[in-house]
Amino acid sequence: MIKQHFRYLLLGFVLIDFTTPYLLALFYPEYNSLTQVISELGSVNSPVYYAFSLASVLSGTCLLLGLVGLMDYLKSKTSSLKSLAVSCTLASFAIGECLLSGLFSIDSATGYTALIHELASILGSFGMLFFPFLIGLVLYKQTPIFARRFFVIGTLSIICAFLNGYAQYIGLDFAGIYQRLSMAMMYMPIVFFVLTLAPKTKPVFQSSKSVVLAQ
Repeated sequence: MIKQHFRYLLLGFVLIDFTTPYLLALFYPEYNSLTQVISELGSVNSPVYYAFSLASVLSGTCLLLGLVGLMDYLKSKTSSLKSLAVSCTLASFAIGECLLSGLFSIDSATGYTALIHELASILGSFGMLFFPFLIGLVLYKQTPIFARRFFVIGTLSIICAFLNGYAQYIGLDFAGIYQRLSMAMMYMPIVFFVLTLAPKTKPVFQSSKSVVLAQ
């Protein structure tokens, strides 16, 4: 069941993770999506703390379940090592940015809790940035056009991630915008990948024995 419908789990992850901050902000009048980062919704003093934690765990679980089918799918199209590498990039985000960040608050009274949150978030996001490049490498020999698109999206994701990190480091106004732009760019490769697997279209991935260009 999971292996057959993993694309919907991947889209479900994107939908939950992307929309949660905007939905929860409706119940947190003091929160400003333009100037505050998403993790502040998960503050222990936030009125939506428990909802944020639950949504984070739910999105991470959704992504991990989707990876079960994704890895199985990739194994039928490329080597086990490449499929594992691709899956690990997303698994790092699911575990670090979603599960651990959701369970450990950024401003908990316990020092190590905040440290776990920060490290998990950084490592998770860092892993996600590799996803478009690894998928691009897997695709390159079979469909170079799609591979180049992943490379472009990946490059833009790194640029946006750098701007987000810089904005938060120096405390720029509207840091929330930079973070949301960075997150949107990280989600885009997943959405683009799922669209290439749309049932009504010819799949991008083909076995190494038969190369088909999917336009």
